[in-house]
Amino acid sequence: MTQQKVRRAIALGYFDGVHLGHRALMERAVLRAKENGAMSAVFTFDVHPDSVVLGRQVPLITANAYRREEIKRLGGVDEVIFGHFDERMRTMDWRDFISELLVGQFGACYIISGRNNRFGYKGLGTAEGMAAECARLGVGYDCIEDVTVDGVVVSSTYIRQLISQGDMEGASRFLGHPYTVTGIVQHGRKVGGRVLGVPTVNLALPPEMALPPYGVYATRVLVDGQAHLAATNIGIKPTFVDGGAPTIEPHLLDYTGDLYGKMIHVELHKFLRPERAFASVEELKAAIAQNVQETRDFFKA
Repeated sequence: MTQQKVRRAIALGYFDGVHLGHRALMERAVLRAKENGAMSAVFTFDVHPDSVVLGRQVPLITANAYRREEIKRLGGVDEVIFGHFDERMRTMDWRDFISELLVGQFGACYIISGRNNRFGYKGLGTAEGMAAECARLGVGYDCIEDVTVDGVVVSSTYIRQLISQGDMEGASRFLGHPYTVTGIVQHGRKVGGRVLGVPTVNLALPPEMALPPYGVYATRVLVDGQAHLAATNIGIKPTFVDGGAPTIEPHLLDYTGDLYGKMIHVELHKFLRPERAFASVEELKAAIAQNVQETRDFFKA
């Protein structure tokens, strides 16, 4: 089946982190697809448009390698389409973006966007313009109003601020799910198991992601569909300075087994304490024991 023969209800957005606003867009796309015998889809970009337009990297809430998986899992759409945001895309007229790309290439029979969505050259495309152009083309259009939490508009920008402050509970309320770092377990420096008697699993921090403050967090780790509590350190472990790159290292509670090479998802639920250097190994062990108990108490509550 060629792309031209597939009819799609398409939700527009960058879909970084898949927050509550994104879910509202995708829920409507799924509904319109069912009503019209079409596929539900998300159209997004492979890189954040601001990184091309403004020439600066925008920290992401989801690692690039797992965006497609997260969008489909949390949004329930049939398909995720990644457009390549290059100079041609940056300078495309907003009407051409609708008629030639969304309708012409991807068979949009319904388009869903947010009230404040801007698209096309210099962001001249607006919700009002989208509605008029879709009407001209005989394509359905829904404009989704802003989703708010406690009177604050849900946005990736605001969620990144919460993450940078270590407010993981606040970020979770706006996302609709915990802020999560996903990766493949690597061989670490063996400090936790050999020196401290506290074995940890080691993940590299995706360089494109918005990082919370270095420190220890109460987390849940999802492995093969099973959830395990963990006290997780993010940072460089300053007590054992060796020039290593920042990592995220969960210490899974009540778990035995080799996770090397497995994909795991680390949900950050609560910031427990900043990362700091300890005067001795024994002092660090005592702090870890306290963090383990705090983690148990948090999830018990």
